[in-house]
Amino acid sequence: MRLLVTALALISGICCLAGCRSTGNSAETNVNAASAAASTTQTTTTVAEAVAPPLTTEQNEARALLEQGKELFRQDKDREAAETFQKALGLDPDFGEAHLRLGLAYAAQGQKKEAEDEYTKAVEAYKKYVHTNPKDAAALYYMGLAYSKLGKHDEAVKAYKQAVKLEPEDADMYYELGLSLSRLAQYQEAVTALQKTIDLDPDNYRAVEALDKAKEGAERIKVLQKRQEELLKKQEAAKRANANGLNANTGAKPAPTATP
Repeated sequence: MRLLVTALALISGICCLAGCRSTGNSAETNVNAASAAASTTQTTTTVAEAVAPPLTTEQNEARALLEQGKELFRQDKDREAAETFQKALGLDPDFGEAHLRLGLAYAAQGQKKEAEDEYTKAVEAYKKYVHTNPKDAAALYYMGLAYSKLGKHDEAVKAYKQAVKLEPEDADMYYELGLSLSRLAQYQEAVTALQKTIDLDPDNYRAVEALDKAKEGAERIKVLQKRQEELLKKQEAAKRANANGLNANTGAKPAPTATP
């Protein structure tokens, strides 16, 4: 996993979708930020685990095509990139990153339905993989990205949390965890995750911006909670006042009846 962290750091400084694409989507940037790990995700194992079987000829060809597709995508050649990812999947149908990348290429062309289908396939591919490789942080991270693309942030958070336990020094993983927590309005946890991102990567301006928004969200929640508490106190006070008034009326003596 030390090699994985090193690769992530090197790649994040070399190629980033944020500088090449105008989509503004942080998940796409972080997919590229860890591309070295992703291209071998299907066979990544920890030292304590058994060594995965070597890749087949078809799988190696699929990974070469994946790299070609990623370069085409960086050049805004979305249609050509999609076709290249499709070829990769023709050789390795369970290649999780190829499904994820194909989804991104479809999304860039406005093909929402096709993109969602690929994100779903990416999730299934990674679920199948981590079932036998539960300590592969990269696979869990990418599965989280696919869930995020589908808007399933509860599931994304679960995957990200597993990933950061395995890779506690990975800024990108904490960043995506923070974003998904914010989308679930779990702002205080989001603040913690995003602050961790900045601690690991002080120059991550996206994390700084996201942290500010998470703090604002956390403050709004505090204000709302305080208002709710005050409202409950007023309601309880009103109930007690009404109860005391009823008791007083019940205990009052009836007025004497006038005699003729």
